This record gives sequence, structure tokens and C-alpha cells, in this order.
Amino acid sequence: MFRLPPLETLRVFEVAGRVGSYSRAAAELGVTHGAVSQRIAQLETHLNVQLFQRRGNRMALTPSGVRLHATVSQALSQLVTSMRGLSSVATDSEINVSLLPVMASRWLVPRLPRFNAIYPRIFVNVTGNRTLANFKTDGIDLAIRLGNGHWKGARSKKLFDEDVFPVCSPMFNGGKLPKKPSDFPGLPLLLDRNIPWSLWFRAAGVKVDRRLLGTSFIDANLLMDAACAGQGIALIRASVAAPDLNSGRLVQLSSLRYKLPLSHYVVYPPSAEADDSVMAFRDWLLEEAQLV
Repeated sequence: MFRLPPLETLRVFEVAGRVGSYSRAAAELGVTHGAVSQRIAQLETHLNVQLFQRRGNRMALTPSGVRLHATVSQALSQLVTSMRGLSSVATDSEINVSLLPVMASRWLVPRLPRFNAIYPRIFVNVTGNRTLANFKTDGIDLAIRLGNGHWKGARSKKLFDEDVFPVCSPMFNGGKLPKKPSDFPGLPLLLDRNIPWSLWFRAAGVKVDRRLLGTSFIDANLLMDAACAGQGIALIRASVAAPDLNSGRLVQLSSLRYKLPLSHYVVYPPSAEADDSVMAFRDWLLEEAQLV
């Protein structure tokens, strides 16, 4: 039997073929240009056929790509219609989700319309806070947390790892952006109290013999807002960087990424496995995580 590629890969292909641009596809999907390019390359390898070719600033479908795109678009449309029909007979339900504010605003919320299109009768209540959900007295059904995957009394499934890299506004320093990591310590740095710059500087081979000073933040949302406003260079998380990078509000200053020792997990109490709505949201999160 022919092995089908992952559903998320076909979805990336459908969007890229429809908009004719990897960058525009990345913006629509809320992922990076590299994630789109990688998915297309994997699909071409899987099928052993070229699906896109560059024509000026556009990525045009090849004849084989046109044939496949028509089939994939129709199949995905039928799948969504069928699932929407199934969910329309289900009882309305609500689920309460807890996650860090930066993950809520820059990762989950931009993706929620896709969940709502599939499950229009499951209503998601989003709570963005830094307090760990206890699932007993706080009414939370499911959480997304950064950690090692072990939380007492809860079950978890890994979503994705986390990398950090330096960014700034293209207007920072009057548009004169630093060219190499060794230039960074001499410029205004924005500090994340949870992720010290020393980790990235060590990985970059930059020796810093003094205490790094600058405006510091406990909330990564505020850190990124300050970077977008041109207030300094920030070390930000790859998982939430795509919207600001794709829009041009931020530019990446180095290709070097430092991988954090912790990963993002979807976490829930064992009792949640009996709730179809919570499990539907969990499974959707796991699929979305493949596009990061």
C-alpha cells in the first residue's frame, strides 16, 4: 500500500500552491519560511517529483504540482466539510486552556481559527498566565507548559523543542545593525529573566567579562514588544518569532540558535482522556506542533 505523507505536509503544500510563495504561505500558517520549504522538500522527496519551480519572485507549481494541488485542495475541502458536519451534531462544549501569555498571544491565538473551522461547537477559553495549572481547583482542562515533561499527577505529550536567537527591529540603532555577535555586548540589550544572554554568548564563542545590563522582562511578550519598538537586541524563542519576523517588525541577527534544555508539552489530568472535546483539542495541538 502506498504510504501517504503527513496531513500537515499536504496542508502546507496546498497553501503554498494557492498563494504561490513560501513566505506568504508561512505568514498564513503562522510558521517560518524554512518550515514551509522543509515540508515541500520532504513531499518532493517522498513522491520523487518536483512540485515547484522558481519564476522571478514566485514559486510556481510544475505540471505535476498542478495535478497534485487540485486533488489535495479538493480532498482537504471534503475532509473539513465532513468533519464540520460531524461536529455540528455534537453537543456544544467548552474547554479551558492555560499557557504562558507569550504562547497564548503569539502561538495559539493565531492558530485558533483553524481549530474553530474543524470543531465549530467546541469553544476554547484561553487563560494566559505563568501559574502552573493544578487541574483540581482552577477549572483548567489542559495546559501548554515549558518543562521536562514530568508533572506529578498529570499526563503530557511533547509538542516541540525550543531554540532562542537574537533579533531586533530593522530600525534599531538608526538602521545600523550589528554584523557579528561580538558587537552585541556594546549595544543596548533587552534581558529575559528566564533566559540569560550568557547561554547564547557562550554558544557563539563570545567572551563577556562584565555583567550585562539592560531593561529586563519577566514576560516574553513585553520583551518582544520592546524589541519591535527598537529599544534593543532581544534573545527570543523560535516558537513565537514567526509573526514578527514574517511581518518585518523584527530581523534575525544571527543564524546561531541555542537549544534550551526544556521543551513545550501539552499537559492534562488523566481524567481528561474521557472528554472527547479535550482530546480533540490535544490531538489538534499535536498536529499544529508539527508545523513549528
